[in-house]
Amino acid sequence: MTFSPTIVITRTAHQADELKALLEAAGFRTLLYPAIAIQPPADAGPLDVALRHARDYDWFLFTSANAVEAVARRLDALGLPPNALHGPNIAAVGPATAWAVERRLGLDVDLIPPKAVGESLLAALPIPAGQRVLLPRAAQARDVLPDGLRARGVRVDVVTAYETVLGSGGEDLPAALHSGLVDAITFTSPSTVRNTLIRLEREAGLGVEALAGAVIACIGPVTADAARQAGLTVDIMPEEYTTPGLVAALRDWFGEPAVSL
Repeated sequence: MTFSPTIVITRTAHQADELKALLEAAGFRTLLYPAIAIQPPADAGPLDVALRHARDYDWFLFTSANAVEAVARRLDALGLPPNALHGPNIAAVGPATAWAVERRLGLDVDLIPPKAVGESLLAALPIPAGQRVLLPRAAQARDVLPDGLRARGVRVDVVTAYETVLGSGGEDLPAALHSGLVDAITFTSPSTVRNTLIRLEREAGLGVEALAGAVIACIGPVTADAARQAGLTVDIMPEEYTTPGLVAALRDWFGEPAVSL
């Protein structure tokens, strides 16, 4: 008889593949429960203006792969060529975002901070006062990065590239929790924490206590803070705030999956 822990993935359906593949390759079972979905902004006008005048900027800052994808889609919608964004320096918050920039936009990334979090990116950016920065991001996001840059005298244009809304579909997480089939639940952003709890309450009348029997694994400190504020006990947070880092931390916690009992 073997034991393969079941890990819940709360990412968007279109972004779950990497985490699912890495977990299953490591011997885990996975349960998909998309807590969030990504949609275009209600008004894409400010983003369109910024993209048409991309070469007026000194830096583009990308803090998520979702922002990269949103920019790529707007370029397509506007009929702008791939080289429309060439010129400014490019910073990405982490390796996954950097990979998205290179794959979807064909741009070289000039800076990736040591930690995949806004505070680390802020500390690493060598942007002098007076330069102009474009920050395309979610409709609701932390202001650590733009506020920190403005305090240095940097001109920051924050534009909404996408909106994060409540997810739907996936597998029956309430039933799995009721049956004791969930060993761990992963959160990869504050919105996955909030929206998982919203879905559980709306779909099954479950509160935060429903997750008490599961290991709570958060990809980084910002997500972990959101989980704690929601009343959860965070058990796992990797030293490297990436998807592979999260999987490695889960392996460390559970040991080698699929071992004989």
